[in-house]
Amino acid sequence: MKNILHIVLILFFSLTIISCAKKDDSSSSATTTGTATTIPIQLSDVNANLSDKSLFITTGDSSSSSSRSSRSSNKTSSTSTDSLITIDNNSVIDYGIISDYDLEIEQVVTDPSNTYSYILMNYNGDHSDLSADKNIRALNCSIFRVNLENNEMTCVEKGIVVLGVKENITNTRDAYAKPILDFSDNGKLFFITPDSEDFSPDEDLKCYKYCLYEHDPVSSITKKLNNDLELEASRFLVLADGQLIYTGWKVDNGDQIYVNGEPAHSEILMRDENQNVIELSSSAGNGYHHDVNAGDYKSVIFGSESSSSNSIVIARSISGTVKKTYIEQSDSVLAIIKSDSGKIYSHGKNGFYSLLPYIKNALVSFPDELKNKVYNGSEMCGDSLACFIFYKIIDDIVIYNHINYNYTNKPTTIKATRISDNKTISLVEPDSNCTTNCYSVDSYLSTDHAGWKPKWYSNGNDFYISVNNLSTNENELIKIQLDKIDFDGSSNQYNLMNDLNDYMNNKSTKDISGLNVINSNATTPTAQIKHEDNDTISVRIEFNNKMNYSDVESKVSIIDNSSNSGIGFMPIWNDKTLHLVVDTDNGTVFDYNADPLTSGTTYKVTLLGTSKDYDGNALGSDVVKYITP
Repeated sequence: MKNILHIVLILFFSLTIISCAKKDDSSSSATTTGTATTIPIQLSDVNANLSDKSLFITTGDSSSSSSRSSRSSNKTSSTSTDSLITIDNNSVIDYGIISDYDLEIEQVVTDPSNTYSYILMNYNGDHSDLSADKNIRALNCSIFRVNLENNEMTCVEKGIVVLGVKENITNTRDAYAKPILDFSDNGKLFFITPDSEDFSPDEDLKCYKYCLYEHDPVSSITKKLNNDLELEASRFLVLADGQLIYTGWKVDNGDQIYVNGEPAHSEILMRDENQNVIELSSSAGNGYHHDVNAGDYKSVIFGSESSSSNSIVIARSISGTVKKTYIEQSDSVLAIIKSDSGKIYSHGKNGFYSLLPYIKNALVSFPDELKNKVYNGSEMCGDSLACFIFYKIIDDIVIYNHINYNYTNKPTTIKATRISDNKTISLVEPDSNCTTNCYSVDSYLSTDHAGWKPKWYSNGNDFYISVNNLSTNENELIKIQLDKIDFDGSSNQYNLMNDLNDYMNNKSTKDISGLNVINSNATTPTAQIKHEDNDTISVRIEFNNKMNYSDVESKVSIIDNSSNSGIGFMPIWNDKTLHLVVDTDNGTVFDYNADPLTSGTTYKVTLLGTSKDYDGNALGSDVVKYITP
């Protein structure tokens, strides 16, 4: 009997050990696969791999019905987190996040100094049961900061879910979507979020819908800037000195306000350096809905406030008083586009224009073959764009697209125009049968949606376009090297990035970003005053260094040479270029009369030699130019 009892006890103990072992195996599986919930994901389960990388590619589900073959043998790292791919300066491809948990990365945004990259996670909301969403909820964080020197990864702020790229495009309500996350010169970062219902933030950071935040990386303090029970943030811009430009949807205790059956929008708001909020626009009706952009210092530039005018408005707040000047355009303005070269352009319904310096006629005209397709009832050509055409200006080259409606499957042509000599080349052009070079541009929204935006990106001299091959129905990534375009050569000057196929896992490109180009100031600043023939609207000063904006503005003058009287102007900066938009009333009269320079009259433009750059170095001698428009 005693022996039988021993046997029973041994069997019971053995079964207990086996059961515990199985439980331990299950727990281990939760740690490595992310499919179980016994042990939730920890930040220690996620490792960044961004150091020494120069290009960051995020991926999402492919819209194509066909899929590529994936050859995993060439992969550098083994991981299930395939939504972030990196490329280094030696063209070595790898994954940016090493983790056995399922995670979906939305964007990577790098700060201006290339010290940190911020990883923005995708979250589908509504208590999603997707494993990637469950993991984000477990981490209680959607913005991670990665030290690019050592890959150290930290959460920016617990309980906050960052806005997704697609939702941001819809929410901004303008042609060219504004950033989700951006930086000021003093190192602070700003970002926009939807509601935080599925997360656990601090009480003062809770968001009911569309909130705008400021985060100080030094103090680790995050502030919510809008009362989302009164105003839901829709888009924002950060000026260099920390001033914030934003707009939003008006709500009453969280309920949407409507005017004449349309959602009410705010005017353009400025949060100045003293945290005062000032209205810059004054639109009739239900607020300002059109495009808005900003100079690098104080001045804001936006489309017309009036339905009866095509005027561009430039505004700034001076001692609490809003001053404005206007530039009359020959075409309606859909978007205002800043270039890296310091010039400012506009996207009109009839083409692409130089706004500053001012040139009346379009630099690139709307394609003739599309004119009969615009709003003719057969094609939805966009509420805010002309038949889904987008422009990207890089130095002296304009990249743009248009749909070929003469083909049944409507492929896309990608063109480049060199502004200096007006030469144009087709970078991607389908053949007559649409069997080769036959692509449609991949987009965030379908072509029956007003917010349609192409998935294309620039990084230095490299331009990337996510496309759908209409012959194979596969998603592909095109790379165009702008510095190697032969404007006297043949069409189809592009390369396919087939090396990514092993890493994409049948996904399509969602976003591409890279390190910033950092140009340090020269020891001695220089300046050139430039003026275009017949331009009565503007004069510009081009510097070799980033300047002390306020100091320079106080040392510029325009004098009527015959009367020796001063001429008023509104300054607007774009990088190292200062545009002087002439307005003899200097923004003191709020009308649409800009009062430009008089043709045939000579003017003296002077910049004092005491003007200083960002580092405190002075020009040394006055710069003077006489102009006669």
